[in-house]
Amino acid sequence: MYQENLELLRVARGETLRLCEGIGQEQSELAPAQGKWSVGEVLDHLLLTENYYRGVFGQLVELAKSGSRAVVDSSFAEINTSIAYIPKSVLSALEIPFTVFNRFLPSVVRETIIGNRIIPAQSFDLAQPRKGKAIGELTAGLASSYEQTASIFRDNPNAGYRAMRYRHPLMGDNNALQVLRIVSLHERRHQGQIKEILRKCSVRS
Repeated sequence: MYQENLELLRVARGETLRLCEGIGQEQSELAPAQGKWSVGEVLDHLLLTENYYRGVFGQLVELAKSGSRAVVDSSFAEINTSIAYIPKSVLSALEIPFTVFNRFLPSVVRETIIGNRIIPAQSFDLAQPRKGKAIGELTAGLASSYEQTASIFRDNPNAGYRAMRYRHPLMGDNNALQVLRIVSLHERRHQGQIKEILRKCSVRS
């Protein structure tokens, strides 16, 4: 059941690592402009994001094993990701409107927004990257992180992933497999950002 969605993440991770082949430490810390992320920061953001959602997957599996209702609700207070130029300071007031809106938003539209840089996005605080991390540490971490995520699904092959729910005002109400797909699409989005950073920094140098 989960294999197709897990394969999407494996392929996305492979492409991210391929894009970073041959990047040295100095190049990994170059940013195209003030306030913009470097390649290293993008990679750290991907690591932190996957780490959060891996925790969600683990929590859902444990809830299901215990016989409890496998539902994780998250609010803007915890995951304060935003879109376009909506200030994070007003997100709490938008929880109900976003929640209602997402009930009627087709998942294919939501996935298109997540997977493409059509609408600017603001990262949630828990996934804010740190500057200057070693590029080797980041790439090794990404390879290891995928295996850790994959092990949750491989170790629990018969879990009812379609019945597990993760709900967030902006992301909507998704089952565990849809969330896994969203993690992959999010990574694809940032692959475009990595390419843009490398292009702009190469032209600048």
